[in-house]
Amino acid sequence: MEKQHSFWEREEWLKPPDLVVIGGGIVGASTALFYKEIYPDHDVIIVDKGITPEGASTRNAGFSCIGSISEHLADLKISGEETVFKRIGRRWNGLQLLRKTIGDDVMDYQNTGGYEIFKEEKTYKRCAEKIPWFNQKLKDKFGLKDVYSMDVYEGYPAIFNRVEGAINSGKLMRTLHVRLAKAGIRIWWNSKVLRVETGAVHFENGFQINPKKTVIAVNGFLQRLENLPVHPARGFVFVTKPISDLKWIGTFHYDEGYVYFRNVNDRLLLGGGRNVAKEEEATDLFGANQKIRDYLIGFADKTLKLPEKWEIDIEWSGIMGMTENKEPIHQKVKPGVWVAAGLSGMGIAIGMQVAKELVLKMEE
Repeated sequence: MEKQHSFWEREEWLKPPDLVVIGGGIVGASTALFYKEIYPDHDVIIVDKGITPEGASTRNAGFSCIGSISEHLADLKISGEETVFKRIGRRWNGLQLLRKTIGDDVMDYQNTGGYEIFKEEKTYKRCAEKIPWFNQKLKDKFGLKDVYSMDVYEGYPAIFNRVEGAINSGKLMRTLHVRLAKAGIRIWWNSKVLRVETGAVHFENGFQINPKKTVIAVNGFLQRLENLPVHPARGFVFVTKPISDLKWIGTFHYDEGYVYFRNVNDRLLLGGGRNVAKEEEATDLFGANQKIRDYLIGFADKTLKLPEKWEIDIEWSGIMGMTENKEPIHQKVKPGVWVAAGLSGMGIAIGMQVAKELVLKMEE
């Protein structure tokens, strides 16, 4: 006999909710939380296909950053000044919202400042020449004084960013999910969604739920559910075993932000390198690209000059969602269905802000 749901399940557990959020990462969880603050009596459910948020929210490097000058200069060529500074503002405001909502202590926030290091003198000079211009713009637009300054780190010319920092992504997401539980928001893990219609969410196991509203917040996996211009991008990260007398303390960027590294106590976290095999990494399948892995190991040896016989303790991949101009998408896609995706590698900085903006749109 086919399994049947009980009377209690039908009446209390499976009745049509007011809102279903697909995706339990920072955007989905924040969307549910902000929505519940406005509608405390509404029934809200988050569903996620993994046993943890599967995209990048717990698989990132834990950077709290508004971007390096080389990254901004590359973006200016693609998007123009207005868009780039709007993006910087969203990152800055998003980080303040994150810190206010979660709390610095519970996510181990550290205002370490961030260094962008350079190996090419020509690139360094081009970026250093822009420090006064960027500082003036950030002061005029956001009231941030003297954000960037010239520096040297471990013999490399560097540009220091005083407002950047680091967090513990695992603690961030655990704290956020505790907040969800306290707000009465239910979470269904291991619940893979196959398709979404107005008033219906269909699961892989054949189950269907009929919410009044649905938000799709799956970022890099969006094209599995909606045909929108958000493309997956896989990122690779590893953490070393403890290294005695580790020289690299703080947060660091290199090569337009494509390479990033930081200390986690006495370990080094190193990630990125996607530009080495960008087309190959346009995938939503987890795994390691050996070309990128070799590149990062070589970077650790030759550029960071880690001690001989250092070892990798753990390595993993995360799936980001990228848009062509790095601007997120948060919009209604059909009656009663909204999408929030395309964080373009800036999820920690802008994820909560994008969620708040979406919830305000849902009220319109």
